[in-house]
Amino acid sequence: MSSTSGSATTPPASNDTIVRSKGKSRTGLYAVIAVVVIIVVVLAAGYAAGWFKSSSSSTSCPSGATLDGAGSTLVAPLMIAWSLAYTTSTIDYSAVGSGAGITDITQKTVDFGASDAPLNPSQRAAIPSPGVLTIPESAGAAVPIYNLPGVAGHVNFNGNILAGIYMEKITMWNDPAIVALNPTVTLPNQAIIPVHRSDGSGTTFVFSSFLSLSNATWNTTYSHATTINWPAGELAEKGNSGITTTVQSTPYSIGYVDINYALTNGVAYGAVQNPSGNYVVANLTNIESAIKDKNPVFPAATGDWYNFSVLDAPRAHDYPIATFTYVFVYTDLGVAYGSTFTKADAENLVDFLSWIVGPTGQSYAAPLYYIPLSSAAVTFDTAAIDSVTYNGGTLPICVPS
Repeated sequence: MSSTSGSATTPPASNDTIVRSKGKSRTGLYAVIAVVVIIVVVLAAGYAAGWFKSSSSSTSCPSGATLDGAGSTLVAPLMIAWSLAYTTSTIDYSAVGSGAGITDITQKTVDFGASDAPLNPSQRAAIPSPGVLTIPESAGAAVPIYNLPGVAGHVNFNGNILAGIYMEKITMWNDPAIVALNPTVTLPNQAIIPVHRSDGSGTTFVFSSFLSLSNATWNTTYSHATTINWPAGELAEKGNSGITTTVQSTPYSIGYVDINYALTNGVAYGAVQNPSGNYVVANLTNIESAIKDKNPVFPAATGDWYNFSVLDAPRAHDYPIATFTYVFVYTDLGVAYGSTFTKADAENLVDFLSWIVGPTGQSYAAPLYYIPLSSAAVTFDTAAIDSVTYNGGTLPICVPS
């Protein structure tokens, strides 16, 4: 089959008074400190090149607040870039993984949660009244990364091979099944060292969802979730950054991360076979086209997103492991948090969310290897954010420009 590639750039009772913990976000920032350094460099270059618009407050906007978010490490580089660039409020984001982000928003210890996995049925049932909105904030893709000394180019994989590796049924790099996909590559006679996430992970959800679509044994044995009951003996690391670092330092290992982590850290990643039979090397162009070609129809923002997917888009050039990443926010912030969260805090939160999905916030996506939202997604998000209330009253939205 042909291989297609391109430029990498081209989820207490609702009326309880909630005491929201502050200051816990630093742990998450430390987990991605190397990525933060890269972000600062990219942002500096971006400002010099005029990529981004400046953020400035309007006198009609409420005075700034400190807003706490937590969750996805996949979106962490972009979220940290947003927090650095947004000057109207202070944004503290803790990159603790999607599973922890869902727990934090469920327990109301943060103002917003972030996840690459939508809420599953039990997580939706656990969300206290008044419930949350699911808001797509950006998009990306999971890629298989590896450390193969002496092997150049992109190794070809398909879902069956990746499932076989992570089920420990394929244990050697020169297994005939891998060799058959890579006839021009000399693969080493070395044991494969699989690396997976130790924490609840949206990237794991996306990756395991792809494996479930590709391999019936994987689907019945492991299925798809933010946490998988992995086979014994595999290496486990926290966060996309942990997977990346371990694969970089461990010859003959394989892992899965968001494309941002592969590209910003210079880690080799594989081409993945799509439904058309082509081996596609992920880049911004073919991830964006996959999402477009999948033609997603968003559920209601308050609805069930668990089976929503943009995996396995149908056209020849589409990368098959694309995903949205999401923000969760309570539908009524006054009812959710009580007096500890003022109306001004609520206004600042909806202002920030409106900013990140708008043109200024989305301008940070592509330089950091994320897919900007489509106009249809922005329209959906805008309506969802507009619906957020405070003790039943509407919230004016003031977006810094």
